Amino acid sequence: MFDYFRRLSSSLKNQILTGDIRKWVIVGILIGIIAGVGAIVIYFSIKLFTYLMIERIGDFIPPSSGISGGEPGFPSPAVSLFVSPYRLLIPLSTVIGGLATGFIVYRFAPETEGHGTDAAIDAFHNKDGHVRRRVPVVKTVASAITIGSGGSAGREGPTAQIAAGFGSFIADVLHLSNKDRRIAVAAGIGAGIGSIFLAPLGGALLSTEILYRKDFEVDALVPSIIASVVGYSIFGFLFDYRPLFTLPANVTIGFYHPSALLVYTLIGIIAGLAGIAYVKVFYGLTEAFHKLEKVPRMLKPAIGGLIVGLIAMYFPEVLGLGYGWIQQIFYTPEYFPLWILLVLILLKIVATSFTIGSGGSGGVFAPGMVIGGFVGAAIGLVIQPFFPFLNVLEITIVGMIAFFGGVSKAPLSIIIMGTEMTQSYTLFLPLMLATMIAYFVTGKNGIYRSQVTSRADSPAHRYEYEKPILDSIKAADAQKRDYVRVEPSTNVGEAIFIIRQSKTKSAVVQEDGILRGLISTSSIKNDTPLDTKVSELMDKNPMTISESESVHRAMEMLINNEQGKLIVVSAANPERVTGTIGFPEIAEAYNMEIRRIKENQRKEGGS
Repeated sequence: MFDYFRRLSSSLKNQILTGDIRKWVIVGILIGIIAGVGAIVIYFSIKLFTYLMIERIGDFIPPSSGISGGEPGFPSPAVSLFVSPYRLLIPLSTVIGGLATGFIVYRFAPETEGHGTDAAIDAFHNKDGHVRRRVPVVKTVASAITIGSGGSAGREGPTAQIAAGFGSFIADVLHLSNKDRRIAVAAGIGAGIGSIFLAPLGGALLSTEILYRKDFEVDALVPSIIASVVGYSIFGFLFDYRPLFTLPANVTIGFYHPSALLVYTLIGIIAGLAGIAYVKVFYGLTEAFHKLEKVPRMLKPAIGGLIVGLIAMYFPEVLGLGYGWIQQIFYTPEYFPLWILLVLILLKIVATSFTIGSGGSGGVFAPGMVIGGFVGAAIGLVIQPFFPFLNVLEITIVGMIAFFGGVSKAPLSIIIMGTEMTQSYTLFLPLMLATMIAYFVTGKNGIYRSQVTSRADSPAHRYEYEKPILDSIKAADAQKRDYVRVEPSTNVGEAIFIIRQSKTKSAVVQEDGILRGLISTSSIKNDTPLDTKVSELMDKNPMTISESESVHRAMEMLINNEQGKLIVVSAANPERVTGTIGFPEIAEAYNMEIRRIKENQRKEGGS
């Protein structure tokens, strides 16, 4: 019976692996199922811990986003300069969450600290897509505790890491290649984020874009689309496929006036500058925590949690995901004064940096969207009186997408995701303009440190783009120009003398620079009369190489050539000799090129 199932399993595996389309349809569906189920697990785990820790301990119920039934429920921001007794317990919740997270992360899987999407990107570029089996489980539990206890982090990172981890697992089970494993991991990233954000098209595109700052992993698109659609179908079913955010029915949004382009340009610039601040503060505090070498790593998330808890006593808007507050701005922007929005922008950046930078577990996507929403709302309050045909709601949406599109270095997919999350398709043109401006303003400042500039810079593609040094050296640059030569009319005795004097084994036979052949000592027998002409013994078809060909090609020819040297001929006239090349010349050319490269690197480093 065991042999029967083994043969059946082997047969099914072979059928799955036959053809790319069949393979990626099956693998994409499997990844999508895990992404959808993983999104459900993450969603309800966070709700459970939020209830146990923030609601029960801190007696505070954060507002919800659209898919969770979020409606106007806070007539004013939750800011309070007079802290109630229950608010004093919020730091207790965040510290307990930090302690639990620190123990789980550093005891079972240290790579799950920080934001999971970045870890998945790193696995793609530097680990051939390998993700340890325990990582998705540890990431799920640690992130649910971090966010549920009040930590400022997102649920997209853990969802992406769950699906990416399963992509790595299924690739190993099916004995796929390293390349296919990487594609499966990329598809998992897109499916996880597309599912949890209810944005399948944006998630699929994100899997190809988020790996690089200026490039796309096109091979991942098809499996990502399949996985994202499946994951979205499973997770979205629980919410009747509503968008992440809902918009008031009585508000009209869209692009209706050319002068609005000035506003959206300004939004892009401000969102880009705010994005730079976000990245600088985030990684500045992350580095500061890394330098606390005397503090045990397990305790660092508790320190971060304490800071966040102290802030949240007065500004509970920094707790958790924060989507509910953006939902409240959509409904009642008039209840959020400008000064509160400006303070919340700063505090949400600080809270996110302390939560994740200290070693807490969660994503940076959600906090980035919330910060961007606060930025957009603040701009809207200032701009709206001067542009009455615009409203704060649409400016908030554009600011939210432009901000994270800039710092994520994935502007195209974030634009698509923004329209899917809010169903604000009429804002597509403003989103395009503002997000691309923010992308250029942020420059090299990206929130995902594991991203590389392009495919050529990725270790995963090093063999596709790496050009061997020997390929860059031409035979003309490595050839020996003072080579040993004789004429066809030279007698054997003189030829032997010339060859021995040069301490080589052969000489080029030429006449007026025109190649006639090659004479070698091995072709001259002991009983050969010394007055015999070289033309009678020479090899009339010796191995030649054009001066325009690479030294790499010369080396390949020499490996299978007993004569020990190649005759280099002119590219314009293959009969005219320009020199000879052998292994000594190749070695010298290689060493010279290495020295040249190192010297250039030294100069660039010094500048």
